[in-house]
Amino acid sequence: MSLPTQAPGQTYRFDQSFEWNFVNGPQFTAPFPPVPQTPMKTFLGLPVRSRLGVPASILSTSRWLETYARLGFDVLTFKTVRSIARLCGSPPNWLYLDEADLARHLADPDAPLHAVDQPTPGCGLTLAGSFGMPSAPPSFWQPDLERACRSIGDGQVVIGSIVGTAGEGVSDQAFIADFDRLTRQVCEAGVHAVEANLSCPNVGRAEGELYQDSERSGQIAQAVRAASGGRPVLLKTGPFASPQAMRGFLQRVNGHADAVVMINAPARRIVRADGSPAFPPGRERAGVIGARILPIALDAVRTARQLIAADHLALQVIGAGGLTTPADARAFLDAGACAAQSATGAMFNPYLAIQTKHADPSI
Repeated sequence: MSLPTQAPGQTYRFDQSFEWNFVNGPQFTAPFPPVPQTPMKTFLGLPVRSRLGVPASILSTSRWLETYARLGFDVLTFKTVRSIARLCGSPPNWLYLDEADLARHLADPDAPLHAVDQPTPGCGLTLAGSFGMPSAPPSFWQPDLERACRSIGDGQVVIGSIVGTAGEGVSDQAFIADFDRLTRQVCEAGVHAVEANLSCPNVGRAEGELYQDSERSGQIAQAVRAASGGRPVLLKTGPFASPQAMRGFLQRVNGHADAVVMINAPARRIVRADGSPAFPPGRERAGVIGARILPIALDAVRTARQLIAADHLALQVIGAGGLTTPADARAFLDAGACAAQSATGAMFNPYLAIQTKHADPSI
């Protein structure tokens, strides 16, 4: 079986809007190479061909998910959905980042990062993304999610990612009830597991930084667990400020969740060359995605595994963030992750899963 060496190009059109990509994407017209038959593994008790997949990011419709399933990605998370429609933030939604600037300042959460007009060639790109967790209404996404669940092959799983919608007049009780309702809806659509997305760098604290509130996170995990019908429950987080903060979170959700997904894009202030905000007002901070965040994600996975072992917690960790090569996937598993997911790498190189299965069939 031949190994595809030349990637067909990115599947998301940066020169088009989020809505255009939602309706028309993915941009993939290349041949579908044969996917290597790899030994079966398990993922949270579910049989899978590999422990490599795509996180809640680019798989916004059944067409996107089916394409990546055919390309050999086996742990597939449908893009986060809401109980109401929510428009995407106005353009720009993607900006390239200065590589030298990233090398100097990415580790500092308070340091600004500079946007640039032209990318550095290759799959090692690092970008800033600002969308705001848009969602189609349930009348669209629920039947489309059903189609996505029917489209996959043996040894593949679909994870339904959900987020409650906060706002003026929305009580804590109503907010948590939103997660309950959404869990039931994605389960009715046929998902194999449910992910509560507790982290998004592009929305308000009430939705996007939930993981930093351990008590609220525990309440949400309990609600999702009760409504999940026995399916595995995942919680997606961003980077924690300290191991102590991570420990408090893990201890609170233990027993109510099966796994944590680490990490969502780290939030950073993105500026132009003159220091002015690169994104529209209210979106001065955006999520950093791509190869440069790999060390941050790997450190989060290692720290989580150490804390889980020390405290004898019944939790697994799924690695995400900066995975662009087969070696990166192996690094996540070696760090203690039970699976690894790639968004930016998969977007720029749709053959990544096939290449990974050739390079390391044990993943």
